[in-house]
Amino acid sequence: MRLSRIALTILVVVVLTKLVAIPAKPQLNYLIGLNMEVEIMDNGVARVTLKQHPFDAAGRSLISNKEVVERIISDQDSTLSLILLFFTTNPSKTLYLIHSPSKLDLDEQVFCNTGIPGVMETLNGAVTLVVDIFLNTTSSLIPLGGDIYQVVVTDYFTLTDPRSWIDVMDFRFKGGVKLLNFTVDPTWAKPPSIANTTRLQWLNINEADAPDNYVFTLKIPGVVFSSTPIRLKAEVSAARFSSATSSLQVSVRNIGDREGVFTVVLTEKVFEQARKVSVKPGEEASVLFPVHAGNGEDLVVKIFGGGEQLDEHRLIVSVDETVNNRLLMLSAVGLILMVIGSLLILFYIDEKLMKRHPPSEEKA
Repeated sequence: MRLSRIALTILVVVVLTKLVAIPAKPQLNYLIGLNMEVEIMDNGVARVTLKQHPFDAAGRSLISNKEVVERIISDQDSTLSLILLFFTTNPSKTLYLIHSPSKLDLDEQVFCNTGIPGVMETLNGAVTLVVDIFLNTTSSLIPLGGDIYQVVVTDYFTLTDPRSWIDVMDFRFKGGVKLLNFTVDPTWAKPPSIANTTRLQWLNINEADAPDNYVFTLKIPGVVFSSTPIRLKAEVSAARFSSATSSLQVSVRNIGDREGVFTVVLTEKVFEQARKVSVKPGEEASVLFPVHAGNGEDLVVKIFGGGEQLDEHRLIVSVDETVNNRLLMLSAVGLILMVIGSLLILFYIDEKLMKRHPPSEEKA
């Protein structure tokens, strides 16, 4: 049956095409456990230690993989930029000092979730980066009078990607720094596992546990604070909804004269998401949101920067029924082809068995 063989070949090719993805560099596909320690010291200096430990999709450590470790170390500039975004909306205006460059430290440990639900594991070894950030040059330090300040630390990872978060967030208050109060946002985030006047530590098993913002009221002696505000300007230049992917692409244009980091917030009926994006003056950048709203429901897009709302845009979800009908038709056609292919495989196997074991003729 030549037709059966042809059909079998086509079916196998189609199935393999759908199920097999061949990465260009499979050895570089990895996840990273992240632990961050923040020591807030006299004069408003925050010493940030970031510990990274790579592991594969099965949860196996890759700290002994030289290529992976070297790649993490070589990404120091990008990692530093991400650290600064925890403390400021304008990294280009922030003063910092690299206390210890990225390096492999086999004596360190990273505590993280490697994929087992509800379980945190200890991974030995880490790529560490230590940087001192002068909070008086950031947008995170807000004077409340005297030596009292509010410090806002934003988890850039949870805001930009729902699949990423800091596994351990550890704050320590040194010298004459005194913790007066603290809150987190959103309010339903998991409370700290350690909470006293000198230390606050969060163990985040997943993104839902991790706060987006950590807000501290502190007494910090010796800070020289500049009251000159940094004003950012931006607008929603485009917002395009795609019926095919149920997603919204939002374009942000920087209409000011300063480079800045802007937070784009999408609000639906029961969902709220946020993305951060860095945009230079006169340029645009885009972010993508999955949309859960149905046809005819409202979407609200807001842009924040420099501690204030800069723009707002509203639109209504309009689902293209033609696209939906085509997707349904393609799904139906795919199902029919799969059934036909399965039947052809059965016919082919049956024919082969018949040739190998022909039925015996009954004697009269």
